[in-house]
Amino acid sequence: MDDHYTRRLATFASCLRFHAIPREVVEHAKLCLLDTLGCGLFGSTLPWSRILADCVRELEPSGPSTLWGLSAKVSPASAALVNGTMVHGFEVDDLHKHSIVHPGSVVTTAALAVAEYLGGCSGERFLTAVVSGYEVVARVGMALGTAHLLAGWHPTGTHGTLGAAAASGSLLGLAPDQMQHALGIAGTQASGLMASQFASMVKRFHAGRAAQSGVYGGLLARRGFTGIVPLFESEYGGYCSTFSPRSDPEKLTAGLGEAWETSVVGFKPYSTNGSCHTSIDALTDMKRQHGFGAEDVEAVRVFTSSATKEHVGWPYLPDSVTTAQMNLPYIAAVTITDGEAFVDQFTEERIRDEKLVALAGRVAVTVDPDIDAKGEAFRHAVRIEVMLKDGRVLKDARHSAKGSSARPMSREEVEMKYRRLATKALPEAQVRRVQDLVYRVDRLEDVSLLARELLQCSEDTK
Repeated sequence: MDDHYTRRLATFASCLRFHAIPREVVEHAKLCLLDTLGCGLFGSTLPWSRILADCVRELEPSGPSTLWGLSAKVSPASAALVNGTMVHGFEVDDLHKHSIVHPGSVVTTAALAVAEYLGGCSGERFLTAVVSGYEVVARVGMALGTAHLLAGWHPTGTHGTLGAAAASGSLLGLAPDQMQHALGIAGTQASGLMASQFASMVKRFHAGRAAQSGVYGGLLARRGFTGIVPLFESEYGGYCSTFSPRSDPEKLTAGLGEAWETSVVGFKPYSTNGSCHTSIDALTDMKRQHGFGAEDVEAVRVFTSSATKEHVGWPYLPDSVTTAQMNLPYIAAVTITDGEAFVDQFTEERIRDEKLVALAGRVAVTVDPDIDAKGEAFRHAVRIEVMLKDGRVLKDARHSAKGSSARPMSREEVEMKYRRLATKALPEAQVRRVQDLVYRVDRLEDVSLLARELLQCSEDTK
């Protein structure tokens, strides 16, 4: 069977070198790294992260790879599992919109864990692996499309295995044929059910498992273990044929090495599902312009795409923090009430607040056929109407959210977000050292210097 797409993607991931990556892509990758580390450090303070870390440490009390924000090291595969879960632990990690993947949670966690395992891994080599993983996972997600999500799969959990395998394989020095096996090993481990968004901790776990699967893919392929060679091309049981009824394999390799998807990865100013961000932007600006509060609102109507309606537009019933973070009616209600939707808006107490629950019940999410007609690129587009008790009807519409490549956060805004999250886990001086190391990571002889600063008590602070 023809393995054209799998072979080309594997060859790219295997052969990419630092000097071939445009400087602007390198600089954006550093911002992605900073954002990912902040998300992971904050994630280390969360109960689901601690449960997983305690379980792993009980089974595996030592190893070469750091658990971020904690005071422990474990095997590279287990570090990727825990750190990936922590990065994706509060819906605040980076997002490649068109692939519907959070690449930092799966790629960076796998890469840093493997780099520590190998030892002596330069920052250039590490960043090359990260970009390799970002490029692979973005293209896989774009090729499978929104239909993959609508079928009930969690794209970060599924596609993330391949980005993690590409990054791990790059660091391990896999030849193209070995990298193809690494992808074939990782791809068959792809999983993650979107029903996890309604009331569970397990959605956070999908990213960690994907990162872990990618690490295993690389390590096993280096030892001669074989995977599915025509991974994307197989008609029965292949990645595209199984996971999406409307895949476009051409997107797997279109522009590979020329159009850099890493550079369009966006950052989240809100700790919610990305499909809700346009609504948050609109409601925040409406509050600023018109000065209304929750007590003034009669009802809210949100018109959006079928994908967003299915993903986040269901009626809100308070259950878990995950439920609230993935639910547009709750997010609209808390944004109207607080004027913000960051970490403090998603506590166990806040998500059960009677006034918020009541206001969420007056938020209706409706499919707009005109938005659907514009295609997948407009999946996050919204029109919003806020009916006030004094009879006024306020309107707004958004196509792209703050933090996306169309409306990017500034470097200063990303840094502020990083510090706001990272200081929940580490002292301010240590947080500043991590930031400094990130900005000069491509000049580090050994990226383990960065990993060392992610320990809860680094050597310099003992």
